[in-house]
Amino acid sequence: MQSATAPPRVLLAAPRGACAGVHRAIETVERALEIHGAPVYVRKQIVHNEHVVRELEGKGARFVDSEEEVPAGAVCVFSAHGVSPSVRENARGRELTVVDATCPLVTKVHQEAVRFARTKDTLILIGHADHEEIEGTYGEAPERTVVVADVAEARKLELAPGARVAYLTQTTLSVDDTAEIVAVLTERFPGITGPGAADICYASQNRQNAVKAIAGRSDLVLVVGSANSSNSLRLVEVARAAGTPARLLTDPALLDAGWLKDVRTVGLTAGASVPEVLVDQALGRLAELGFEDVRTEETVVENVTFKLPVELGELESPVERAASDAARHAEETCAKLLDRVDQRIAVLLNSEAEHWSSVDPRAAVPVAVVAELVAAGGKRLRPLFCVTGFLAAGADGDEDTVVDAAAALELLHAFALLHDDIIDNSPTRRGSPTAHVAHTDLHARSGWAGESRRYGEGVALLAGDLALSYANRLAGTLTGPAAQVWHELVTEMIVGQQLDVALAAEAVPDETLARWVAVCKSGRYTIHRPLALGAALAGHPALYGAFEAYGVAAGEAFQLRDDLLDAFGDAEVTGKPAGLDLDEHKMTLLIALGAAKDPEVARLVEESRHADWNPAALHAALLASGVRADVEARIDALVTDARTALAGAALPDLWRLRLEGLADMVAYRDR
Repeated sequence: MQSATAPPRVLLAAPRGACAGVHRAIETVERALEIHGAPVYVRKQIVHNEHVVRELEGKGARFVDSEEEVPAGAVCVFSAHGVSPSVRENARGRELTVVDATCPLVTKVHQEAVRFARTKDTLILIGHADHEEIEGTYGEAPERTVVVADVAEARKLELAPGARVAYLTQTTLSVDDTAEIVAVLTERFPGITGPGAADICYASQNRQNAVKAIAGRSDLVLVVGSANSSNSLRLVEVARAAGTPARLLTDPALLDAGWLKDVRTVGLTAGASVPEVLVDQALGRLAELGFEDVRTEETVVENVTFKLPVELGELESPVERAASDAARHAEETCAKLLDRVDQRIAVLLNSEAEHWSSVDPRAAVPVAVVAELVAAGGKRLRPLFCVTGFLAAGADGDEDTVVDAAAALELLHAFALLHDDIIDNSPTRRGSPTAHVAHTDLHARSGWAGESRRYGEGVALLAGDLALSYANRLAGTLTGPAAQVWHELVTEMIVGQQLDVALAAEAVPDETLARWVAVCKSGRYTIHRPLALGAALAGHPALYGAFEAYGVAAGEAFQLRDDLLDAFGDAEVTGKPAGLDLDEHKMTLLIALGAAKDPEVARLVEESRHADWNPAALHAALLASGVRADVEARIDALVTDARTALAGAALPDLWRLRLEGLADMVAYRDR
């Protein structure tokens, strides 16, 4: 906050306002009007913003509460919030021409609901029961779905003993509140399964993080948004949770000068359904009231775009339509194979648990540890890249073998995580206690003989060893080039881990060696080798070179993002403690670059050898050094290198584009 004598100013959050899904939804209505003419009916508000609704009404859109209100045979656009299967069935019965503007991220949640409904007894939806998004998702499996809105409801929820449970979340919730609810559900239902990637959308997360970045330096935070906009209301809550007064500004013209009494700094943001014109109007009103100094505070750059719904294909050429169909088929094929990977792992671990439980329940404990870690979610990047490499290379091979190989990669990753958590002394993983911490606590609470820490670490080590054993069992059918890729991948990952440990012990920043570790532990292990493994199984080794250049570049970007998230990320979002690399003296590539750039960082790294060193001081020095911006620029350059590596590769366009998108995903993720 500024002193009382400082000139009034505005801290303008970035990113803010309309997200990719909102832009897509608005353009969908506009294009539908171009194609079909007015009126075009829209079920519910296309997005939760009164300004947008009025603008579209002026162009010929007609907003209705139900598809039953749409004349038979007319054009009906489904809103960005999604609809239930029963709504789709009603629309078919009325012979409506449907244009589906559901946000792709909401569609993903619907797909997960359908998947969980096949394998779980109960699906818990975290969200607000009266929100259209929850209504739509609930409708996918109403007979086995319950809605939980807050921690209190999570604590009161009663389910049948031994029930197989999964959870999904509304995409517009508060990240912090959702993490609390998930923590309660995980405590009450230990075997609960969550989505492979968090459901809260990138735009909601980014806007909440941006508010956190400005709230502490603001006397008042204004959020431009409508009263029925969930994500806008969450931004108000986030600002208030940071200790700063906050108001929802439904119309910039309603900004009351009285709100600004004793205010020197106004934080300004907008919900994900708000067009930028309303932000401009709010800035204009603030300028009238003396707040002319505007400083933009950018926390992340968004470059997400979504294609328009396939129902608007009338504007596509036959070639474009064929390309869209091919891309859609490729995505569906990839998703089906990844589902089979999850099923393969589940069948293996269930069989092993049953077998060893029959010997003695204690013998099955390491199996349960592996199963819990795998079920806790994770990004499934290695199976994703393996399956992508296989399909991009022509999929001329046995799908069962690639499913086994991809499952082996995920179990190998479980081995690495279980051991890594012990080495790094990490207390949490994916929002829950790490295996060694959980079993240390079990030993202590049970009053067993011996040292609790040694017991907990022993269980986790053995579980990791078991995961490696299972990975090698699944990879046992690999032959020729595929077997060679597998063995190189496993060896490189373990050697990279050894160097990581050595660099941390010596506390000497070494940019060259730190980069080699990053390439081994991320570039090759996460991206390059899984892609090459898929290509080998498809019988297409000619892609090795392109996959290596792409994988090494994208993998280094992935590791640099990991370093940034550890140093500067939000633990509630990432699911693991922030600053752990600093606490454990990890000589990451970020640290090495910071030490090379700034003498103060180098001095504090040198002091880290002493018992009384201060990790917080190193964190502050890293932040002040400007290395964060340097690393962001380096990530941008590496993503460009990854894209360039694909340019001359013998890849179909749809797979080249998909790999380019995956490079963006791993480099610009927030967890």
